Amino acid sequence: MRGSHGRCRLKHPATVALAVLLVFVAAACAAAPARAAAPPAADGDENPYLWEPRVTSVAVFKNGLGFFVREGEVGLRDGWCVAREVPPATFGTLAIYSHSLQETVDVVGSGPGEVVEFDGIDAPKDLETKRARLRSCLHLKVQLTYTHKGGERTAAGRLVSVERDYAALETGTNTFAVPVEGVKRLVVLELPVRVHLTGRDEEPPKRAKIGMAYLRKGITWIPEYTLKVIDEETAELVLRGTLVNMAEDLIHADVNFVVGVPHFVHTDYLAPVAVGQIIRTIGAAVAPAQVRTQIASRAAITSNLQRANQFGVGPNVVDRPVAGGGDVKAAVGNLPQMATVAGTDFTVYTKKNLTVRRGEKAIVTLFTKRIKYAHLYRWTPPERMKHFLVLHNATDTAWTTGPCLAVSGASPLSEDLLKYTPRGGKVEIPVTAAVNVAHDQTEKEADRKLRAYSPAHNYWLDLVTIDGRLKVRNYEKKTVDIIIEPAIIGKPTDASDRGAIWLDTSKLKLLERRGRIRWRVTLEPSETREFTYTYERYVPSR
Repeated sequence: MRGSHGRCRLKHPATVALAVLLVFVAAACAAAPARAAAPPAADGDENPYLWEPRVTSVAVFKNGLGFFVREGEVGLRDGWCVAREVPPATFGTLAIYSHSLQETVDVVGSGPGEVVEFDGIDAPKDLETKRARLRSCLHLKVQLTYTHKGGERTAAGRLVSVERDYAALETGTNTFAVPVEGVKRLVVLELPVRVHLTGRDEEPPKRAKIGMAYLRKGITWIPEYTLKVIDEETAELVLRGTLVNMAEDLIHADVNFVVGVPHFVHTDYLAPVAVGQIIRTIGAAVAPAQVRTQIASRAAITSNLQRANQFGVGPNVVDRPVAGGGDVKAAVGNLPQMATVAGTDFTVYTKKNLTVRRGEKAIVTLFTKRIKYAHLYRWTPPERMKHFLVLHNATDTAWTTGPCLAVSGASPLSEDLLKYTPRGGKVEIPVTAAVNVAHDQTEKEADRKLRAYSPAHNYWLDLVTIDGRLKVRNYEKKTVDIIIEPAIIGKPTDASDRGAIWLDTSKLKLLERRGRIRWRVTLEPSETREFTYTYERYVPSR
């Protein structure tokens, strides 16, 4: 990359949020003519113009993607600095920006390295210009083409010093002295990225804090819950996240565990600036086959598509309300919200100052909260009655989908999937078969109309009317809530006690008709109730 070519200006982002920053970088070249002004000396083995941003925060999604934010201060030579690499950012998500509102990143270049020709066109060829440009490359690996005793020579190595007349290159055990006046060409090796900033009135700043934001593969988190029953109304819910980091080192970084996955279309493509620079690291950057297989087998928790039904028609209905909790704000505690514009479909749990290096895993406790719960019994004849715990989300954040282990004291109650539950919603966790609520179902044929319908020649169907009876008795010492919902093989026509009737409209053929009847009932201790129903079904006539 060489020459004083035109620059493509990027808009300066005022803030970096979890929204993906869309940047199309046009960087045909990334060098400007050198000036004679001498740069500040480097401290130790560090070059003042080498930008080495560190990861300050990352938003981790459950589908194997992470949105990284890197930051770092750097000195600028005529507005330019260099960097070692571009991360494997997915297409359309790379942004490089200045933290100052008065500065703009207007060029980002990527290539084999900076090239400067001291020919009077690309850069002046006077001694002071050469000396200043060489000093700006101190402690970097460079290749110099120079003339000496009438011949052209090439030397490569780490530039360790630039004196008045000679530049010293170090290559392992050898050191070469190159005459500064004879240098014709400078190539900076292994630093393929160059960034240029423009300040107010187009004057380049001397120093800047530059940030980089991008989406990449190789990091994920897996939620796990523990539910500890405390008493008949209160339980303790603990959410832990297992962070699997196969992307890059996180050192004292803020890790945001995100509930929900934004819509990313081009995750299989790299940003154009990254192509060729980091392709050799892609295979190692993503999770290995074993981890990918485990993640794929947990498809139920990768997204929040498995949501707990929040409507009365579905499986999460309790008529009798549970006693309200105490101070909601106090109960929320360290449970953060995603308070960004258009971010209502996402929730974020933040863990600050976390160190998890590449290749490591970490289990992080994201919150520990007391919640209210209730008991619910479900009977779907002819299956056995089941006992559920209904968890009420009175916190200020949604609960993501994840496995949940319920315990009472030292005894496990159950382990099942806690489905995505919005704020103010509820979710059910199955416990076991209900042994203390007796139940029985009987059915009998009440009527038959022979040859009631003929769908084809010499083929007849009988219309059979069936009466059913359901009986339940509560042997518990407390009142129980029961939802009774028998599956009807036919068309339900009548139900006692105001039972709600549904016909499955996806099965309307005479021999395939299906329906449901539903009762919601509260049984006191030792109370017995009976329910009756009637349905019709067509059967082949004999």
